[in-house]
Amino acid sequence: MSAFTVTNTHINALVRYASRKQLSVPYGHPSVRLNVSEHEQEVAQLLLDENIKSVNYRYSETETGFIEYDRGAPILSAIQAIKAAQCLRYQSCEHPTYEGSIAALLVEAIISDAIPRLEGYNDAQWAINDAEVTA
Repeated sequence: MSAFTVTNTHINALVRYASRKQLSVPYGHPSVRLNVSEHEQEVAQLLLDENIKSVNYRYSETETGFIEYDRGAPILSAIQAIKAAQCLRYQSCEHPTYEGSIAALLVEAIISDAIPRLEGYNDAQWAINDAEVTA
């Protein structure tokens, strides 16, 4: 699997999505939460750092990076937020400490927030009864 560092625009758009949707994730202790809308710059840097850490791990590099949060980043639709979050997850998961990291939790929070916003989601059945199964 190859890995690359996503663009600052990519990260900023995800952070803007999370901020606009008032997303938060556990931070350290389960009762403490990191509210994205109060910490956009820190969250953007955290996501970039996790992505770079993955690329460095994969290719035995020592790159670093800085991102400045851009409040004018693109506004993502639900489907674009899901796709961008999945891309970032794929590019950031190479190192062994990604799972359970704040970045991983935030990416999953973005996906979880966006899925019910997809057209048709609310109209789809939650459970399928036996009588409704067709061959």
